[in-house]
Parts: sequence; structure tokens; C-alpha cells
Amino acid sequence: MGYQEAFREVVLNPFREDAEISQEVNQYLADYQQNRAEFSSFDHYIRMKILGYARTPCETRALALLYSYTYMPMHLDGNKKVIEREYQTFFQPYLYQKPSNVWMIDVGCGPMTACLALADFQQSLPDPKRLELDYTGCDLHSFMTGIALNFNEKKDIFGENFRGGYPDIKNPHWMEQLGCPLKDGGTLVFYFSYFWEQGGVTEEVSKWVDCVKRISLQACVEDTFIVYLNRDLGNINSAYTEFKRRIGERSDTLEVIASEKCNHRYQSWSGLEEWVMEGIVPKPRPKKRTDLHYEILRVDWKHF
Repeated sequence: MGYQEAFREVVLNPFREDAEISQEVNQYLADYQQNRAEFSSFDHYIRMKILGYARTPCETRALALLYSYTYMPMHLDGNKKVIEREYQTFFQPYLYQKPSNVWMIDVGCGPMTACLALADFQQSLPDPKRLELDYTGCDLHSFMTGIALNFNEKKDIFGENFRGGYPDIKNPHWMEQLGCPLKDGGTLVFYFSYFWEQGGVTEEVSKWVDCVKRISLQACVEDTFIVYLNRDLGNINSAYTEFKRRIGERSDTLEVIASEKCNHRYQSWSGLEEWVMEGIVPKPRPKKRTDLHYEILRVDWKHF
């Protein structure tokens, strides 16, 4: 089973097969049909009105699935673009040439998008060059992490290279309690993909700095990296800018491996209304272009 088949099974099918999810989505559909003139499609209505352009907390399984349907293909393409662009300068020298002792903590993992992008990229590499990776996906919304766990069961997508795991997904203090399985000399990657613009993050910057530092020092790793992806690089008041400033308060603590803006084409889907009402499978829209900013930071905690 490839990614597209898994996406249909994990994300699309529950809209028609799960009674509770269908009931909630049908309520959204009824509201949309009463206000159809204001929106170009049900997909547009979901993106703007229900999900608030990805800022609505996914506190029900239906909302988590709607988020996955709307944004997962887009974010998957964004992550793959960064991996492809930085393979020679970051992923290959710092991760792929290391021994099998790499741990990635995907902070705000959502439906496991970043890990799926890395796994999909690895399919283009011969077996001896594929990364051995311990992956931990973490998200405050248990319904979102539940979708990630369903993808995690599709072992043929990941092969034997990924050892995925999740902490207690209903524990709001997972980051403070997360232990480290790495041995001395390993590589630790904190992956923040489309994370820093989420609601409530701005007020918790100190917590994330403390947790990243604690886990890194506990691991006694050789290298610690922070990977950041988002639509923008952060303005002077953004949560990411403040997070980076606090980590880099000493000039010898932080090294910028990459800081780039790229333009890439991303996939999205059209036809959720027809899928819910008639069982007609959504079709891919023509790919659109968008800007994506990313940074890769190397942190030397010995000087922190």
C-alpha cells in the first residue's frame, strides 16, 4: 500500500463509514449549503470557516480528519521540497552518514506528515542508503495523533527503517516527561513543521526552550538540530523568532545550517461534498505554487 491508498483508507473513508464523523460533517455541509453563495466550494468553506486557515483546534476526530484532508497533501509536498533541497547539505552529511542512532522528535506532528514525507523520499534511495531513524511524533490533540497512529500501522510505507513511537497522546505534559532513548554520540533532531503559528504557542515559548534544552542535555548527543518549516520566517514578534532568540542568546550556541525561502508546487484535493454525498472520490486540483520558508539550526548546548 502506497501513500495515496493509505490516505484514502485513513482520511477519506471515515467521512462515509463512521456514523459520528458523518453526522458532524453533514452538519457542516448543511450550514455550507445555506450559505453557498459566500464560498466557492465546500472545500473552501471547510478551509476558511471551519478550520480557520489551520488555526482551529482539532478537538474532535472529524475536525482532525478535515484538517488532514485539507492540509496534509500540501504540507507533505512542502516537507519533501525541503528534504530534496537540503539533502546534500544537511540530511546526507549530518543524518544519513551517521550510524543508526538518530532520533527525530516531531513537535506538533499532526497526522504524521513530516515522517511520511521523509519515508516517501527514501523510496528513491537504494536500501543501503536509507536512514535508520527513531521517530517520536507528539501532538497536543489526541484525535490528530490518532490519525498519525493509523498511518504508522502501514508498515509497507516506512519499511524497517523507521521505529515510530508516541508518548501518552492524552497527556498535555508529554514534552516535559519525554525521555531520551539515544546513546551518547547520537544525533537529535527537533522538527517543527508548520507549528509556530498555531494558537497558544506564543504564550509557551519558554516551555519549548526549556524542554528542547533538557532533552538534549539528557541525551548527551553529539549533535542537536532544529528544523523549522512555515509559510514565513517569522516577524519580529513571532513565536519562532522569540524561540530562536532565546536559544541563541550566546553567539557560540547557535549555528544556522540553512535559512532559505523557496517556491514550490503543492497538491490539494477537490470534491469533499461529492465524496460525502455520493461517494465520488475527490480529485487532485491543479498544483499551485506557494512560498515556503525554512531554517535548519545546529545547537551547541555545551555553551548554553
